[in-house]
Amino acid sequence: MHMPGQFGEALRRHRLRAGLTQEELAERSGVSVHAISVLEAGRRSPRLSSVSRLAAGLGLEPADQEQLIAAARRPDAPAAPAAGTDSPADRPQHRTAPCQLPYDTRLFTGRTRELEQLLRVAEGAPAGSHAGMVVVSAIDGMGGVGKSALAVHTAHRVRAHFPDGQLFIDLHGHTPGTAPLTAEDALGLLLRSLGVPPQQIPRDPGERAAFYRDRLAGTRTLVLLDNAANAAQVRPLLPGMPGCLVLITSRTHLAGLDDAHLLALDVLPGPEAIALLHEAAGPGRIPADHPATADLVDLCARLPLAIRISGARLRHHRALRVADLVEQLQDEHSRLDHLQDEDRNLTAVFDASYAALSDAEQQLFLHLGQIPGPDFDPFAAANLAGTDHRTAERLLESLLDHNLLIQHTPGRYRFHDLVGLYARTRRDRLGREESEAALERLLDYYQHTARRADHHLARRSRPGSPALPTAPVTAPQLADRDAALTWMRADRDNLTAAVTHATADARHSHAVALTAALATVLLLDGPWTQAAGLHQSAAAAAHALGDRNGEAAALCDLGRTYHATGDYHASAELYERALAIYQDIGDRRGEAAGLHELGRIRVLTGDYDAAAELHELALVIFQDLGDRLAEARTLCDLGRARHSTGDSPAAISLMERVLALYRSCGDRRGEAGALHDLGYVLHETGDYPAAAKLHQQALTIYRSIGSRQGEAIILWNLGRARHATGDFPAAAELHEQALTIYRSIGSRQGEADALQGLGRVRHATGDFPAAADLYRQALTIYQGIGSRPGQAELLTNLGALVADTTGPREALPLYQEAMRLARQIHSPLDEARALEGTAHCSAQFGDRDTALTDLRQAVAIYRRIGAPQAPAAAARLTAWETTDLRADPPRALTATLAQPTATSPRSKHRSRHRPG
Repeated sequence: MHMPGQFGEALRRHRLRAGLTQEELAERSGVSVHAISVLEAGRRSPRLSSVSRLAAGLGLEPADQEQLIAAARRPDAPAAPAAGTDSPADRPQHRTAPCQLPYDTRLFTGRTRELEQLLRVAEGAPAGSHAGMVVVSAIDGMGGVGKSALAVHTAHRVRAHFPDGQLFIDLHGHTPGTAPLTAEDALGLLLRSLGVPPQQIPRDPGERAAFYRDRLAGTRTLVLLDNAANAAQVRPLLPGMPGCLVLITSRTHLAGLDDAHLLALDVLPGPEAIALLHEAAGPGRIPADHPATADLVDLCARLPLAIRISGARLRHHRALRVADLVEQLQDEHSRLDHLQDEDRNLTAVFDASYAALSDAEQQLFLHLGQIPGPDFDPFAAANLAGTDHRTAERLLESLLDHNLLIQHTPGRYRFHDLVGLYARTRRDRLGREESEAALERLLDYYQHTARRADHHLARRSRPGSPALPTAPVTAPQLADRDAALTWMRADRDNLTAAVTHATADARHSHAVALTAALATVLLLDGPWTQAAGLHQSAAAAAHALGDRNGEAAALCDLGRTYHATGDYHASAELYERALAIYQDIGDRRGEAAGLHELGRIRVLTGDYDAAAELHELALVIFQDLGDRLAEARTLCDLGRARHSTGDSPAAISLMERVLALYRSCGDRRGEAGALHDLGYVLHETGDYPAAAKLHQQALTIYRSIGSRQGEAIILWNLGRARHATGDFPAAAELHEQALTIYRSIGSRQGEADALQGLGRVRHATGDFPAAADLYRQALTIYQGIGSRPGQAELLTNLGALVADTTGPREALPLYQEAMRLARQIHSPLDEARALEGTAHCSAQFGDRDTALTDLRQAVAIYRRIGAPQAPAAAARLTAWETTDLRADPPRALTATLAQPTATSPRSKHRSRHRPG
């Protein structure tokens, strides 16, 4: 039994004099209770760092502190026993505390959030975790992301809190050409670092780990385990008692360390990446705000190692410009070759990560390098690799744990840019035959699943649709429209990338079929410029294959896209070409579809009689084929044509039939469209409450099915309803919401309609300059897309604004042009509104005869088509007939214009399009 030495007796005496327990002294000094106990018992020689903390905790006077320090320096403790039998309290501690940390690079930049997190962990290390265990922080991330730099920088920041030593060891988990250290060998290195002679280190792995834990017990030591292979490698290297901090870096996610604080390191944010580049290149090497720096760090994928290599090249090669380096890295085939210097090689870093994978993981990794899109799910991976879903999922998770994949959304994976580039440059290891077969499986999977999804989404059956390809290895269950739309939107970028790849790779049949399957979601979500490019390519590919049906279908899809963007002339030409092909090959469904689509364009360009004739021809064919949904769509468009010619009762009757048809078929999108059309006509007849109710029902459906185009047009309709009742703030807000959506999906027609609606609100509220600007923006779009109905209506509204701000002489030509267009497109409502405008101008000129003639014609048209403007216009006519306009035209008009006219900003605005 050891007798207390002089230091132990002195420590105990001062503690008792202070009235402190060992636990209270431990709390004050930061020295563990166990250490105080063994020091007072004389079973351990004290470290001077511990003595200083104990003196401070006891609150000793300077003289007492000197005495305590002097007692600590006397060599009165017994010698250490043989290896395997001693304990930390039984051995002398004369050796200087080891400090093995690598140097802290001057290039450390950013990582503020991660550093603060690690510093908070380190602060709590002396007290241990809440469970009384050693505090462990594991930093994981892909090779080159800066894990070691962050760990070393953190260790230097907190080393003062661990005066008993700072140990460092490279475990070589991913070192090219070097096998990972075994836990047994690592323990041997760590024990020698702690001053244990080699002959005293136990041979048995279990005893060696116990001896290591015993040496660290009661100390405040920092252990940095760099480049760990896995959790099994580091678990034996963890101290057993609180007081120590262990920092671990690994390219593998160490999920097996249940009690560790895990920190996943990502690439640098843009500003931090640029700051690191400036630091690596040296002071003044890159001018501040150099335009090419952002491009350079993006080509380095904001990976710290790649940025440091690029910065070093700029630092050492003064003639090399940033723009030169950007040009070098833009070539994907040689980019990785340029990201290396004399002792750093990004390809070697990735090679080491790849080498650590199992054979199955390596195979999948290489296969994933073939995927043309930005991300992938287990279904795509399984079909690419020719394996089952469960196996693909397991392998993907393993690659994720190795930090070779990124996952920002559950179930979806992607490459870091440079890792993906590495995978693509190594896929030749698969062999050409296997690579070709894998890509074919992937394209078959995309085509098959996209067709099944489109079946739930499409509102019209596709004439002569190609047969489904061979059933894929595995595919998601798309039971309903919501599931189909979710899958389509999640994989849309992958599908469009697959189309582009198939086109470039001369896989024309895949390109045609995939584009056809994408048509509905492209029309639904936009952007329509992208859709137009894809359909144009598909039409060319089908023509090259001699696939006339596929060509006609692609032309129709392209026509619908141009229809959506408002390019009605191009749309009509495409429909006519498709119609000719369908008629030539005897495809009656295709013929009916072409007639119907062409009829819709004729309505939009104001040729209402031709539109009605085309719809009636299409209707006969669809009824013969028994296609009820197509019949409903055609009836709906026929109703629009009837309404445009002023036959509102016929339009209402047709649209009520359509609504019943859609509801009987369970077609929610069709139901929403019918609600919109019926509500629109009721609004035109003056039944605003009924119209608003129908539009609100349609809005609910469109939002539930995710139709942004449908949502926009209903918002616009509700906006004009608020306008009609004088609620201008609400009207403006609704039109602005519609405008935002129309612009986001690329609908020029919708954009113009929303601008015109917003212009009418500004006019009504007296903001004439804003109204004029909005009207002119809308007019430019209408003219650009060839919308004569839009121009006619807009010119009438602009005429009213000019009459209010400049005068009747400037307004008259605008009304006259509107009237010319209205007569050209056979739009009686637009004609009547323009006539009212010319009548007011003539009245203000004092030309009573012309004013009365024009107003009488307007009243007659309003009455003939049952327009709600008829009563007010008739009352105005009566007033004018009894007023001497030539005697005092301004005073006479003041009385007669007290109520809103059809040409005022509160007049009705007719829709020029609708969803689908």
